[in-house]
Amino acid sequence: MGAESLRPPLLQPCVQHGLRQHWAPFTSSTTQIVRINKRYLRKSSAICCQQVATESVDAAAQHQQVYSWKRPKDLARVLAPSHAPPIVILPGFGNCSSDYAAPFGLKEEGIAHFLQRRGFAVYVVDIERRDWIQVARCIASRAYWTGKSTVDPGYRWYLQRVQAAIDKACKECDSDQVDLIGHSAGGWLARAFVGDALYMKSSFKDGSGPAVEAHVAPGLGVGHLASRGHEGVRRLITLGTPHLGPSTGGRDMTGGTLTWLNTQWPGAFFKDQGIQYTCVAGQLVAGNREAANRTLAKYACNSYREVCGDGHGQLGDGVVPRCCAHLEGADNLLLEGVFHSISKQGTFADRSQLVWYGSDDVIDAWLHALL
Repeated sequence: MGAESLRPPLLQPCVQHGLRQHWAPFTSSTTQIVRINKRYLRKSSAICCQQVATESVDAAAQHQQVYSWKRPKDLARVLAPSHAPPIVILPGFGNCSSDYAAPFGLKEEGIAHFLQRRGFAVYVVDIERRDWIQVARCIASRAYWTGKSTVDPGYRWYLQRVQAAIDKACKECDSDQVDLIGHSAGGWLARAFVGDALYMKSSFKDGSGPAVEAHVAPGLGVGHLASRGHEGVRRLITLGTPHLGPSTGGRDMTGGTLTWLNTQWPGAFFKDQGIQYTCVAGQLVAGNREAANRTLAKYACNSYREVCGDGHGQLGDGVVPRCCAHLEGADNLLLEGVFHSISKQGTFADRSQLVWYGSDDVIDAWLHALL
């Protein structure tokens, strides 16, 4: 099954709280239940965004509307249970570990700190910004330009760092499993890691034990594919991850790596084997190709276009359109008024004035997935 068949509808039923804020998991099931922490609201109480698709999306683009985050009054603070496994955070493309551990040199502003305050043990995959130059190994290959890339060789280094972080977390916390939180590209790289047989070991605390025999699909010849998921991963949360590429027309900007991933392990592929997937998308702004330069709507339009082929009128978190941030079979959440990252659009040096997925005020909207 390819990426095109997995693409969710652009607009999904969602539930509104207060004036503007809403989020909603959706699945392919005909009966949709909206979950807020452990409380449930029936579809009858939901506002169906599909009904206002043509009006609201075009209006948002025309007026450069930016949605605002408003924390629901009944949103409870999520605290780690006593048995919670450690969390490993996977940085997004171009990001480094400090963006999550101590952004702008401020440890108290990092998502790692906010999670630790809630009682979780947190580890961030060791990545420096300059490490991303290693992706050039992929870009320099013929496979990239013919759309046939896999995680080898451009992202192998990243997956090795993920395994190192998991080994450290399990050893220090005396745990056999971890929960993964992948931001942006870190989300789909987490999916690739979970399915890669090179990292499947029978013992995670000391790294010993035989690797699981790889199951390679016919005709691929590249990559290390497994028929079951990584036993050291309990749950996977993705934040603003571009899981799906263009459905028609556009080019996979990963040179085929994302297409390959969605062909080998489509949707929440290892869900039946016990790995729980939660995909969080943001609805902050609609892309607008007519907007003035250096505006959020114009930046979003250009960024959405790189992901899904056409950014005009698409709603998303300012970087990733929400139509590509959810997976079939996962618990899919939509957060209104949430930006893609802690940094201002187009830079890693300047702080955004908008809340993002990892803001202290936002985390509880998706953290219940680890309970």
